[in-house]
Amino acid sequence: MITKFVERFTGSHLPALVSKEMNEIVRNKYLVFLLLVPPVIQLLILGAALDPQVRNLTLGVVDYARSQESRDLIATMTGSGIFSNASDLPNEKEVTRQLEEGKLDTAIIIPEDFSRQLNLRLAPGVEVLVDGANAYSAGIASSYLLRTMSNYTPAGANLPKPVVEPKAEMLYNPDQLSSWYFVPGVLGATLTLTATLVASASILRERESGTMEQLLMTPARSWEIQLAKVIPLVIFLFTDVFLAVGVTRLLFGLPFRGSFFVFAIGSLLYVLVGIGVGMLLGTICSSQRQAQLASFFINIPLIQLSGTVVPYDTMPQILQMLAMFDPLKYYATIARSTILKGAGFEILWPQLFALVCSAIVVVTISAMRFQRQSA
Repeated sequence: MITKFVERFTGSHLPALVSKEMNEIVRNKYLVFLLLVPPVIQLLILGAALDPQVRNLTLGVVDYARSQESRDLIATMTGSGIFSNASDLPNEKEVTRQLEEGKLDTAIIIPEDFSRQLNLRLAPGVEVLVDGANAYSAGIASSYLLRTMSNYTPAGANLPKPVVEPKAEMLYNPDQLSSWYFVPGVLGATLTLTATLVASASILRERESGTMEQLLMTPARSWEIQLAKVIPLVIFLFTDVFLAVGVTRLLFGLPFRGSFFVFAIGSLLYVLVGIGVGMLLGTICSSQRQAQLASFFINIPLIQLSGTVVPYDTMPQILQMLAMFDPLKYYATIARSTILKGAGFEILWPQLFALVCSAIVVVTISAMRFQRQSA
């Protein structure tokens, strides 16, 4: 049977077709690079970024007691490695501000009569505040804090348990719905994929059909041709943003607590970034197939490093440094903060500024490439 199969295989046109395709791939050094290098890099990033353990969360502490017992409680909570450090804050107002700005993941407020309550063999109430915008990290941090406080006993004391009676309050996402956390980030990931693929295809389609040369021979200037391609894409992608927000509100009950204007500006800037990346691919690649392969080399790392799927705090330090150059990271922060936390421009202006810089750099480079090819 094996001999007949080999004879039929060698006697058909299939070996010649396979050889032809292999030769075409080998001759195309760019395609060989895209087939071999990006999957390896993406595998390394994915393997390093995906970590189910939660660590290095930020903890804010308002210690009104200022006693040995309160310091022992804080040391007990920070000794596990889940929290990177405990920030000493003056009051609840500062806690609320830092939670809104995303500087804190959790916070505890120790009452002034903490030690006195312990001496009276009572369970003092310690307030626990958790940023519920990240449902995964929030659930683990909340359960750890509650368990640690429930099992806490001051050194040398013989007191009944529980000694401390914590009162936890989950902010921004009280039911810890994972969809509320993932939807704003997935929105940015979807914009990334759609904008880059459509923008690159719009240029390469005309180049492959020969109509691009005809456009360049018209009296229209190259920047007019390029702008005419950008404007319709911005309109359609902008429509996708608001359609997605509306659908998620209906299906998942996703709230919208922040500034709609800030969210719209952030979405517009990120749409421009995605279109700029797509048009840059359209000027670099020679076919739509190459552009699609190249887009995976760019889009997958952008999504993986942005914190939209994998919690940012669980990534290694080197990947967190690389993520500082990821525009999707800033857009995901804007989307989550405006939708879930009710944040406005006074809090999100650094992320908006980062998107402005990203849009200027990417659009300028793609425009220069396009004009150079059309000259």
